Amino acid sequence: MITITAFKWVPDFAQGNVRDHRVRWVLNEVGWPYQVRLLDAVDQRSPDYRAQQPFGQVPIMEEDGRATMFETGAIVLDVARRAGKLLPADDAEHSRMLSWYFAALNSIEPYLSNLAEVEYFMKDEEEKAKRRPGVLKMAGKRLKELEQGLGERDWLAGDMFTVADLMISSVLKIAKTRDLLNGFPTLVAHQERCFARPAYKKAIADQCAAFAQHSPKDMKYDAAKQMAAG
Repeated sequence: MITITAFKWVPDFAQGNVRDHRVRWVLNEVGWPYQVRLLDAVDQRSPDYRAQQPFGQVPIMEEDGRATMFETGAIVLDVARRAGKLLPADDAEHSRMLSWYFAALNSIEPYLSNLAEVEYFMKDEEEKAKRRPGVLKMAGKRLKELEQGLGERDWLAGDMFTVADLMISSVLKIAKTRDLLNGFPTLVAHQERCFARPAYKKAIADQCAAFAQHSPKDMKYDAAKQMAAG
């Protein structure tokens, strides 16, 4: 049985966006059953978890007889390859798929993560105001380049939904929540096609159902701070 990790609770802005939804999504797409191990902040800091995920992030994927995996990019591609699904059969299109898959993680997501840092995690309003214009400019530049790369195609590689589409549409969630996609109708349409898939809808519903059953106290933030201080 496959087990993935996820948080018991996160703030509203992160619900539906935490990266375990990417692994839930691909597992739903290929039809593989899995179970979820929910973590609090103490679990996240524990030596046992850090031995499996050095950065303390979610998710990891544990599976009988296989090494534990971390990093959603690695997990999603591993599942698709082993299942033989969500990958173009044509060699040229497979290469195109790989390029877009890693572009999502390396050429697009870092710029959108910078935006998330400014909007959600910077406390100093003056510093936030100084940094925001540059971050928005670079994010907008990447989105324009992505839209040009997609062109008139429905999907990024071949004539089918692949893991490249899964990853790009997931990465663009940050842009959507900050209304940055409003000027990019092709990207909006692509994301809507991806998010209309039943496997995605189930992934988000399952993730948010866990959040609805928990609250900040279940995350044991105070205990985790004491752990870090001690």
